[in-house]
Amino acid sequence: MAAFALTVLASWGIYALLGLGIVLVYRTSRILNIAGGEIAMFIGYVGALAVADGLPFLIAVALAAAAAMALGLAIFWLAIRRVMGEPPHVGLILTVGIGTILNGLMIVLFGGGMVAIPSGLPAFTTIGSVRLPTPDVVAAVGAWLCVTIITLVYRLTNLGLQMRAVAERVMLSAQRGLNVDRTVALSWMLGMLAIGLAGILHGERALIALSASVIGVSALIACLIGGMDSIKGVVLAALIVALTENFTALYLDPRYVLIAPVVILLAILIVRPWGLFGTVEELRRV
Repeated sequence: MAAFALTVLASWGIYALLGLGIVLVYRTSRILNIAGGEIAMFIGYVGALAVADGLPFLIAVALAAAAAMALGLAIFWLAIRRVMGEPPHVGLILTVGIGTILNGLMIVLFGGGMVAIPSGLPAFTTIGSVRLPTPDVVAAVGAWLCVTIITLVYRLTNLGLQMRAVAERVMLSAQRGLNVDRTVALSWMLGMLAIGLAGILHGERALIALSASVIGVSALIACLIGGMDSIKGVVLAALIVALTENFTALYLDPRYVLIAPVVILLAILIVRPWGLFGTVEELRRV
């Protein structure tokens, strides 16, 4: 039972972290990024390559995190900045293209095979009388530590205040002298950092692979269930997705793992199209 709870906690944390990255960039740029899974795996491959080259796990994580922020900045300045303010489907299709390009780059640069990101720690961790798999412990602790830090940055820092201002009143923010492009660029860097860290932690407990980009679908489902404009919503909805997937795999049939969360999503959207914690105003903008 303890191992199952830890598995759910790790999955919940990774989905919440990845979903947090999607929500952050959506709030400031109004771009629904559906390439989160591909971005997570691309950064995961960077981390795996760094570990394979002999770098310690934490150094590899720092290097991959820097690559995630650089990727976020590049995506914003080369693509997103040019389509902000356009109809929503333009940005949506743009992220589809970004995901496709990254998918191809993962094959060209990394071979597209299955690789792990070993932490170098013992296989099991003993807490009292309970013996738990260390990769799940690292993933759970790491994911929730990252979620907490990024949320605090968003809520308590001057950068977070600027991001919230742009998200709520972009025209007023520009009139008051706030550099909107700079703020949105920083939000993309922070969002890609969250997504990249989620990919690294997934690779530490499972494997980095092209097919593993499906974690982006799970995180996107959490965003839609919780509400695209709600950080609290995506964190709580990630628990719904993680519980649904793990209970389905354990008690029903692993073949239905990808279907069960979608059924819940459809049921919720029929009643609340803007999500559990989203706002009606957001529905009109999407």
